[in-house]
Amino acid sequence: MSSSHYSLLMFLILSLACAATGENLEDYNIPKLSVHRPTLVRDPARVVQASMATKDFQTFFYNQTLDHFNYRPESYNTFKQRFVINFKYWGGADSHAPIFVYLGAEAPIDGDIANIGFLTDNAAQFRALIVYIEHRFYGESIPYGLTFEEALSDNNARGYFSSEQALADYAEILIHLKQKLNAKQSPIIVIGGSYGGSK
Repeated sequence: MSSSHYSLLMFLILSLACAATGENLEDYNIPKLSVHRPTLVRDPARVVQASMATKDFQTFFYNQTLDHFNYRPESYNTFKQRFVINFKYWGGADSHAPIFVYLGAEAPIDGDIANIGFLTDNAAQFRALIVYIEHRFYGESIPYGLTFEEALSDNNARGYFSSEQALADYAEILIHLKQKLNAKQSPIIVIGGSYGGSK
């Protein structure tokens, strides 16, 4: 039996098994994947906890280089890129405490700050600084002052919308932070989810 026939047979068996159980899959409330993620917070207690956690964060904007890889005059243009820091647990530069960084993905970072508890859950133990960096072209980090939709429909702007440019953005912000905080010996530990974690 060829692999395509085997796959088809397995699909049919699985479909029949699901149909035979009489279960309604809508009752399972399986979240849908989308480019613009809906909030995953459903529990009211968790909403309060998430809003309390966000009050410890301070928002900053970095004058980010538009194009890290060319030397044309327009490559030196800048845009405001948003990043958010929680200093609450940080042991300081003298202690060589780590910097935990969340690399933003295909959405504004607002929802990530409230929903990604891994960094906050572990920061106290490691005395870490927590940093969330928003991906270019999302949220408040869109070049040319455009909306997301306008930027995607503009051929010139869209040319700067790439994972390579985003990685260079993250590196530039982190180098800036380490210099500004005199934290040259602090290790950086990055995480991300979905596209943001694959960089």
